[in-house]
Amino acid sequence: MANILVIDDEENLRISMQLALKRAGHTCRIESNGKDGMAAARSKLPDLIFVDVNLPDTDGLTLLEEFRKNGIDAPVIVITGFGTIASAVTAMQKGAVDYIQKPLAMDELVLLVSRCLENHSIRNQLDAYREAQQRASDRESVIGDCAAMRDLLSVADKVAALPMDEEGSLPTVLLLGDTGTGKEALARYIHRRGPAADRPFVHVNCTAVPENFFESELFGHEAGAFTHAKSAKKGLFEVAEEGTLFLDEIGDMPMSTQSKLLVAIESGRFRRLGGTTERSTRARVMAATNSNLEEKIGSGEFRADLFYRLKVFCLQMPALRDRGNDIFTLAEHFLNRFGQKFRKTALTFSDDARSAIRSYHWPGNVRELANVLQRAALLAEETTLFANDLNLGPGIASRDNNEQIEPRDVNGIATLESVERKLIQDTLTHTDGNISESARLLGLSRGSLRHKLDKLGMQSDIRT
Repeated sequence: MANILVIDDEENLRISMQLALKRAGHTCRIESNGKDGMAAARSKLPDLIFVDVNLPDTDGLTLLEEFRKNGIDAPVIVITGFGTIASAVTAMQKGAVDYIQKPLAMDELVLLVSRCLENHSIRNQLDAYREAQQRASDRESVIGDCAAMRDLLSVADKVAALPMDEEGSLPTVLLLGDTGTGKEALARYIHRRGPAADRPFVHVNCTAVPENFFESELFGHEAGAFTHAKSAKKGLFEVAEEGTLFLDEIGDMPMSTQSKLLVAIESGRFRRLGGTTERSTRARVMAATNSNLEEKIGSGEFRADLFYRLKVFCLQMPALRDRGNDIFTLAEHFLNRFGQKFRKTALTFSDDARSAIRSYHWPGNVRELANVLQRAALLAEETTLFANDLNLGPGIASRDNNEQIEPRDVNGIATLESVERKLIQDTLTHTDGNISESARLLGLSRGSLRHKLDKLGMQSDIRT
């Protein structure tokens, strides 16, 4: 049930409201003035707030504005006397959801709470639905018609069609594939075709979260949980509500957080950092990684039980180089999109540009292709793009004579690893070992590039 805060200076009324709301199954805190009410709201975020128009130290209108300034977005119901109806109407114009007039009838109070909470939930779902509709644009569509993609989307459609179980939850999904193959796009594809399509889709990039803040980011924290935690904060499990929590690059999640994540997935329960109250979650967890999690299990960097809990459904995104003519379908798609964006709608590829696209092995996959064509479209001075305009980087093709450079192994046979090693080496040479600039040119994250450098034994090539 709901966590409700009542701010009113009449003691008998506060106590009566608290008793009535507790009998209805809610948790109710009571405060007598605006200062203490604000402190209570900041220390433990309420689901609903009652505030009197007239308080000893402030008024309900001012307090309502202070709530919003402090990021407290709970619905507010104004308590008003006979002579302050006009103030209550003004409060509703400023964002209050309803008002109730003294003397209060407790049965009416309980019904009002139920109605406001239900309406607030519906509004949240509508907002999430609008966001989902917006994200279902071409920008995030899963494009492709090769055999590998048809098979993948067939399985993804079956996963998306699964109904919620009796507890209202959906099975976890683990998406594997190289950096830039479109794992997030596939996760959104599954989400918006499933029964929680009208609920939030929350994306977490695990490589971008500092290790010390992981628990707070996922599960939230209470006021005073750590230095500078002056107010309570919802975690992303709560933000996701009954939607999808997408954990991108989960292989980089700290071991200390992995155990708490496992508990949250298995039990549907968690606590905010510094809190004692158990909270429930029905958010579906999808995770993605370009790492070999089984190798990380062997090296003690990833929990085996979490791995097997995540891979209830495991989908592998194919690399762009393995998708045949999909590369041209995607290239045309991106060229059209960026051509419209930069008002260059007549852009086309020359034959040598198509040859360069086919020859390049795209270590950054679909993301790299999009970045290359965005840059080419922006800088294009003619309507036809040539190979030189694509600027595909060192170690692939000579832009002077279009001769393909094929790094080979000791047997004289070109391998993916040798090509990748050559590309990374040439890029690091080009940037004088600058890891951030090299990652940008390759269309990779810093973490992904470092992972590849570790795998290829090339850490000595980077600049410290």
